[in-house]
Amino acid sequence: MKDFYEAFYAAVEHSPAHHAFCERVFGKDLCQHGFADLEQLELLIEVAGLGPNQRLLDLGCGNGMIAEYLSDRTGARVTGLEYIPLAIEQARRRTAAKSDRLAFEVGDINQLELAQSTFDLVLSIDSMYFSDDYAATIRELRTALRPGGRMAIFYSHGREPWVPVEEFPAETLSPDKTPLAEALDANGLSFRSWDLTTQEYRLALRREEVLSELRPQFEAEGTLFIYENRMGDAEGFSRAIEAGLHARYLYLTASSTPNP
Repeated sequence: MKDFYEAFYAAVEHSPAHHAFCERVFGKDLCQHGFADLEQLELLIEVAGLGPNQRLLDLGCGNGMIAEYLSDRTGARVTGLEYIPLAIEQARRRTAAKSDRLAFEVGDINQLELAQSTFDLVLSIDSMYFSDDYAATIRELRTALRPGGRMAIFYSHGREPWVPVEEFPAETLSPDKTPLAEALDANGLSFRSWDLTTQEYRLALRREEVLSELRPQFEAEGTLFIYENRMGDAEGFSRAIEAGLHARYLYLTASSTPNP
């Protein structure tokens, strides 16, 4: 997986095909690798009340384009954490003139070393999947929150193509029963959730359409591996949603005081 992302960030910085893909599917090229379009980011800004007085940690920030967008839109001071050094290098280089409100660090979600009581909001956009232990990761993130701090997590859950339908526990699709919800519960964190499954289905179909049109460009660039990865996700998600075996949510925890 790390090899893929190293190749991905090396390629997308100079890929007109991927730029066009993101612009046409998500509304703006923020180098999205998940399913967060501008509509979902605006929902985040609204429900989390992002503003210039907030300190935000973007967990799994990639090359920092979403972090930069959120900071530009709201004035929030954002620290991005990502385990691919090249992505962090790109983020730092691109945002050097904004270092008063943007910082980027190399870090691993499974080996978090965060200063306690630092952030008003911890944000995870399709990055929690990289955790080997959701409950342990949530516990570490919670210690990084200031009193009254919260977590906002975009999270999709559903049957993977290689899992037989009869073996997938469909009851875990409920927002209060997903693996993430269980991890939040295990840490004593209450939450609200917004169902984004319909939006995810629409984006999956749009991804399939746009990728099909852009395939010759990806091939000409020598970045067909990106096309195949993005198309595989889109097809897998759309088919799973059609079967009623996939859901997407935005989770926002209630204000909490970190454990001593």
